[in-house]
Amino acid sequence: MSNVHAHRAFTGGPMSRPTSMPSMVARLSKGGHASSLSPLQRRCWRRAASSSSRKKNSHKPLPYRAGSSTQPPSSSSQATAASESLFQKQPNAATPQPVNQLFRARWLGLFGAGAAALCLGTFTASFWIANSGEAPHYVTGREPVVPTGRPAIESPVEFDQHLDRSEWRFGITKLRRRLAAEATGHVLEVAMGTGRNMEFYDWGALVKSGWGTKGNITDLLEMESFTGVDISTAMLDIGLQRLCQVVPHGAMEDVLPNQPSFEQLARSGAGAGTGTGVQLLSGKVRIVQGDAQSPLPTPPKNVDKYDTVIQTFGLCSVRDPTLLIHNMAAVVKPETGRIILLEHGRSWWELINGLLDRSAKGHFERFGCWWNRDIEDIVEVAKSRIPGLEVVDFQRPGWATFGTHVWVELRVRNLKPKGGQGTGADERSRGWLRSLGSSWLSVSTPKSGEKKD
Repeated sequence: MSNVHAHRAFTGGPMSRPTSMPSMVARLSKGGHASSLSPLQRRCWRRAASSSSRKKNSHKPLPYRAGSSTQPPSSSSQATAASESLFQKQPNAATPQPVNQLFRARWLGLFGAGAAALCLGTFTASFWIANSGEAPHYVTGREPVVPTGRPAIESPVEFDQHLDRSEWRFGITKLRRRLAAEATGHVLEVAMGTGRNMEFYDWGALVKSGWGTKGNITDLLEMESFTGVDISTAMLDIGLQRLCQVVPHGAMEDVLPNQPSFEQLARSGAGAGTGTGVQLLSGKVRIVQGDAQSPLPTPPKNVDKYDTVIQTFGLCSVRDPTLLIHNMAAVVKPETGRIILLEHGRSWWELINGLLDRSAKGHFERFGCWWNRDIEDIVEVAKSRIPGLEVVDFQRPGWATFGTHVWVELRVRNLKPKGGQGTGADERSRGWLRSLGSSWLSVSTPKSGEKKD
């Protein structure tokens, strides 16, 4: 009976509607006080509150918050927090950012765009200024200053150091290597300068081989002797230093000092000096001082003609390039011999030719060569004047030079007829060299007032 009264008191009276435990807990949570309840009501309220919290926590656990509980977070709460931080909402990309933050984030791209715009603007302005006036044009061989084959202002050492920085960039080093690979048999290099081709020759085959071929087909592709000629003794000094570096170890140690001087070696007779040249390796290597506009050195003993004649960047540095080609044709073997030229001159683009013409005088004052000469025209003139001269190959290698570098390969046909008789063949029957001598006047330097072809 007492339990019934307690139940009625707890529920609010005998005629009132029974109140559920969740509603009672809710009323007490909103503002009620547990002190106004009877002990039985308080026990029932605590039991209902604990069961309600257990049911709520079993369905949806509360996330862990720092400071809200003294217990460490569980592994599930850590994973939930990590996923929320990973997939948190990023700020809208369309939201404007301050200039300083934008520059910090994209400074590399902005710097690159500014540098490119500056270079393009500078090039455009200088190009427009350089082409604003009429370009001067000089006829080959009639330039204001006659080239001598020597640098005009720079010393040979400075000249050689400048080429170190520029030749690799424009692909000339690769062309020199290709040029030296064509050097077989008895080789003559005209206007060798500081010897920039020497490091690419096959000196090992020259040192180990004797004179002439030995019946092996591979011997025909080896260099049997080397003769270099240049007008400048200062450049030949640098060439001898390079020779000591590239010839196999031990071959030159007993002949050349560490700092060789061409003039001293030629005067003292060291290395079998000949007065105007130095002979090394039993005469298989000869360095000669001479003008390429004069008759070139004759081949070594028991050799009639050179197998290969090489010349790099020399047609721009002599007073008469046609005469230089004539001299090379006079010493190369007919039919089988080759003359290989690596030159620079006019391009196939008139725009580039205008730049060459405007800067030709300044370039000559520094390097001693007219780099705006028409190499193709020079070769055609020499072909028309030298009997038997034939163009085997003509190329403009390298896209970075806009066609200003020229590779030319020439040969001389044997004009001597086979068993030809009769009066009509008298001149040709005298031999190829006699016919070349009769054409000497046709390639001489034109007189003043005479128009050159």
